[in-house]
Amino acid sequence: MKRKKRVNHEKKDWGMVKKIGLVALFLIVICGISYGVVIVVKHINQKVLEAHLNDEDWLTEHVIITKNNSLGKNIYSVTNPEGYEPYDMIYQEVIQDKLDVLLEDEYTFEKPLMIYNPYGTNTLGLNIYFTTDEAAEVRYTIHVSDEDINDFSRTLSNGEKDNITTNHQYQLIGFIAGEKNDITLELLDKNGKKIDTKKFTLDLSDVNVNGQQKLEVKDGESKEELTNGLYSMLGNDSDGQDYLALYDNDGILRMETEIIGYRAHRILFKDEKMYYSISQTRIAEVNPLGQVTEIYRTGHYQLHHDYVFDDDGNLIVLANNTKKKTEEDCIIKIDLDTKAVTEVIDFEDMFKSYVETCELDDSNFRDEGEDGLDWLHLNSIVWLEGGDVILSSRETSSILRVNNIESNPELVYLLADKKIWEGTEFENYVYDKKGDFKIQAGQHSLNYEATNEDGVYYLTFFDNNYGKANSQPNFDYSKLGIDNNNAFDGTESYYYVYKVDENKKTFELVDSFDVTYSGIVSSVQPMNNGNVIVDSGVAGVFGEYDDNHKLIRQFIAKLNKYMVYRVFKYTFGDFWFE
Repeated sequence: MKRKKRVNHEKKDWGMVKKIGLVALFLIVICGISYGVVIVVKHINQKVLEAHLNDEDWLTEHVIITKNNSLGKNIYSVTNPEGYEPYDMIYQEVIQDKLDVLLEDEYTFEKPLMIYNPYGTNTLGLNIYFTTDEAAEVRYTIHVSDEDINDFSRTLSNGEKDNITTNHQYQLIGFIAGEKNDITLELLDKNGKKIDTKKFTLDLSDVNVNGQQKLEVKDGESKEELTNGLYSMLGNDSDGQDYLALYDNDGILRMETEIIGYRAHRILFKDEKMYYSISQTRIAEVNPLGQVTEIYRTGHYQLHHDYVFDDDGNLIVLANNTKKKTEEDCIIKIDLDTKAVTEVIDFEDMFKSYVETCELDDSNFRDEGEDGLDWLHLNSIVWLEGGDVILSSRETSSILRVNNIESNPELVYLLADKKIWEGTEFENYVYDKKGDFKIQAGQHSLNYEATNEDGVYYLTFFDNNYGKANSQPNFDYSKLGIDNNNAFDGTESYYYVYKVDENKKTFELVDSFDVTYSGIVSSVQPMNNGNVIVDSGVAGVFGEYDDNHKLIRQFIAKLNKYMVYRVFKYTFGDFWFE
């Protein structure tokens, strides 16, 4: 009897296990269905939102411009729907239509129309509109209570002759997030005499920015003046929001625009518009009021590292052709009138025999999203009149000149160590190195300066001093005297100036000085007064040096990820300022 009873108990236990299992399975199925429903609903909602954001009528209803008392007296702001995209032409048209309605009223210097960041392209910008009876110009000063922040003063550009007008429309930049900003506007006549003054406050206490509000600043031994302008941090490489940030000579953030992704590699100026990349496939055209007036797309190409204007004012862009197996080896043209994208040159065709000797990089350190053969890695372009270009190739540690790129491309020379091209059909293109100096390696950021002699000129650039080519893993850079092979840890990099003589087919180092090491990225920018801006990207350090190469001031950023891509200084003259 005992044995029989135990069997019945085991049957009951097994029955209970089956019931629990069925309940658990039921719950798992229900959870799975619920999760699936949530995913589907989210997907549907996202599609609905995307449809709305592309619907001009819907946007017109949901984008609202109203007075915002928290910002200050009679200051308007824009309320946007979730997920809106400022770099979208439909959104920009909706905003402009609403502004046009507001501008139907009359505004005076005493009672102007003021709108905080109307187009969504400047977190630290305020637009102001008014008319005057007498033609005049406007000067403004921003003051905050923080004693560590100096006043910011500029005379605004209005685009008219002698910079005087009766119709005033400006974007004021330079405000400080998290602070109450006191503004003084001064109306000046054609002789610079003050006509009137207006004071008001823009309260940005609740406004946040992505960039560092104040960089760490260290003064160097030079007592020379810093050049006028704003340092433009053109790539932050953050894990979060990407942005373009402008800093003054004290390292204070004065303007920030969020971009879609990737980097803003440089700012170009043309016909009172500025152009900068906002993703790997888009370049924005923006006017002085912050309005996005056009978006240029790269088609099936991805923008990489640099772009310039050609003789006709079209964009010439270093790019990847995503339809082929190599990368960073093409140049495309974007016609500003038609937006047509055409491939100007594919260097894989020119260097076919060399490409066949290269290997695909399988290391962990890769540029994000890329998996092609990176055998050339173009990172800088100089446009010369007539369709000739000078290019920097990081992967081959070479500077190359190619003529007639838009018609009949012709390789003119390579500036590199001869050992890099030894045994290839291109070794005879390498110019003779004149003098005893360490050759460049992994260089960036070319700058061109002509001389009075045809075929003789100077090239200034950032010599990373980084000896590694992932597509040629067996090449030993130490035999060139270059021992650094870690992008983030090395001895020093250099500011380099080559004198190139095409007549004698030579190049020589005529100027240089040591800078903080950065194995990749980085930039140099010679200024008109002899100063030079140098950015050591992976160290997050940039500085301005005098014409004797003594440091005037250095700026140190807290890195969001691992680099400050480039830093160029612009005056924004005839754009925002006189």
